Parts: sequence; C-alpha cells; structure tokens
Amino acid sequence: NRSAAHRDEGQVALDIPRTGLPKSLEYRRDADATRRRQKQLEKVVLTVLRSYPWLSYYQGFHELTMIYVSVFGSERPAIEAAKMTALFFVRDAMSSDLENVLQQLRLLYVLLKMISPEIHDLLTELDVPAFFAISWVLTWFAHDLDDFGAICRIYDFLITMPPMQVVYMAAALIKRNEESILAYERDFAVVHTELTKLPSRTSDWGAIIDDSYYMQIDYPPTKLQHIGKCYLPKMSAVGTYDATWKRLDPVRPLAIESLLPQVRNGGHPLASAPTSLSPAADEKRRGNRMAGVIDLTDTAQKARNLALEHKWPLMVATVASATMLMYIWLLMQQLQLHP
Repeated sequence: NRSAAHRDEGQVALDIPRTGLPKSLEYRRDADATRRRQKQLEKVVLTVLRSYPWLSYYQGFHELTMIYVSVFGSERPAIEAAKMTALFFVRDAMSSDLENVLQQLRLLYVLLKMISPEIHDLLTELDVPAFFAISWVLTWFAHDLDDFGAICRIYDFLITMPPMQVVYMAAALIKRNEESILAYERDFAVVHTELTKLPSRTSDWGAIIDDSYYMQIDYPPTKLQHIGKCYLPKMSAVGTYDATWKRLDPVRPLAIESLLPQVRNGGHPLASAPTSLSPAADEKRRGNRMAGVIDLTDTAQKARNLALEHKWPLMVATVASATMLMYIWLLMQQLQLHP
C-alpha cells in the first residue's frame, strides 16, 4: 500500500543517498549506476517496512538490503529476501530499541570467555564494551567490508544458520586475531579502534565461517545464556527460529501472523505491554502460544535425554512417541494450522 507511509521513512530518506555500491569488478560504480541502485534500494526497504509496519527501521538495514539489491539486480527477489531477513533473522534489531541486540553482544563476551579467556580479560580489564562489533551484527559485516565476494560468502552462510550465527562469526574473527589483539597497546581507545578494523584486515573468511559453525555447536545460544545468566526474551528471533523459519514451506507458505500471533494486532513480538494492563494481565499476554510450544517441547526434550541417560528402553519409546504426538497437536492447535 503506497499510501500507508511508515513512521521511519524520514530516516530511510536520509540513509539511502549515502549508501554506496559494494566494490566488485562485475558492477559499475559510476554515479548513474549508484543512483539506479539507490532507487531500487529505497523501494525494497520501504516495501518491507510498509508490509510489516510493526517493524522499526534501524540504521544498517539499508546496507544489509543493498547486498540483496546488488546480487539480484532487480527489486522483486530483493524484496522477498529482505522480508525474510527482517522477519526471521534481524527482527530483534527492528523492535523499538536495540536492547536485544546489545544482549546478544553481551553473549559475545560470554562466548569469548569460553574460547579466549585472555582476550576476554583484556576487554573487561579496559572496560571495552562490545560496541566495536555492533555494525558486524546489524549489517552482517557489509558495513565493514569492501570485498563483495567475501560479503556474498558470508551472506550465503548466515541465511542458512540461526539468527545469532553472526555473533559466533564475530567471536571467530576475534579468536583468529588473538595474537595480534593481545599485542595491542593497553589503551581503551587503541583496542576499540583496532577491533573495529579487524574485518577489513581479514581475508580468510572461509576459516572464520568454519570456526563459527563449530562454536555454535559447542556453545549454542541456550547454553551461552545459561552460562552468562544473560537471557534473551522467548519471543526473540533467536528463541523462535526453530518454530518459525524452520517451518516455512515454499509449497504451502505460512503467514507471519500464524507463526507469531502477536503481530495480528500490529505489535512487534518483543513490544512491551500497554501500560493499561495489570501485571497479571501482562504476564498472561506474554504467556503466548508460541512460548507454550517452546516450553513444552523443551520439557519433552529434557525427558527424552533423561531416559537415554539412564537407558530406560520402554520410557525412551514412550517419551519419543508422546513427544511427536504432543508436538504435532500443539502446533496445529496453538498455532491454528490445519493439514
């Protein structure tokens, strides 16, 4: 709907003209080509925001989206790719604030403590916050890299992985540069500045991708949150990934409203409750259907693991069958999906 302007279109209008094209021998980067791509980019970003007005624009989404525009060369496929990315991967950044992105960056420090205690100690000693990595997370490194081939390889990887994988890539990048980081002058400004330059000084992205993949296996988001006592909301894109993105079927598409019922009323899944609600009503509202699915399937998984640990064959079979039946019934009843 072209007439339904989004509240953030003013900021979009400011960001689009200063968005450049990625460096590549395959693309012209003269003024005419840049203006043409910028015009396409504006349409893609505005279409996403107008399609889902409960999303909020953040500075960096235009850079992320420009990669899709550059790869596809036309608006329609870029729009679909940007929509899926906004809804299922960077949705936490598109709420009313960046608090949940900052929470993910706190988990980056939890991960660093596990894989590189010396780096973690250095950063905490100098009180360096993880803001050096915020553009890495918000733009999937597009803001920090000039190598279009490297950017495309990173995007190919990230769209096949859970939403927090870019945080594991940040950790892998730091770990790969551990020796040089530990040699930095012990000064806040020096360390922060040098860390922001890491992506542009890195070429072996294949190794970083591999490292991040195994980090995610060894320290999945739920484990990191438990270790660091630093928890993301259940309706974070990280928490709903398995129950939303993994359930998309190109043969039988599902509306986002059926996967995340909160947006039926025009609200972001992470939005705060209206002030008119009592605490009890607020708690009931947040105890939504998707959270119920997540809680119950987690309980079933714990029961199954307990049975396997104690080698109870009959209980294993019973729990496995009950888990499958319960999961199917819950998804159909609570998410209102029918075969």
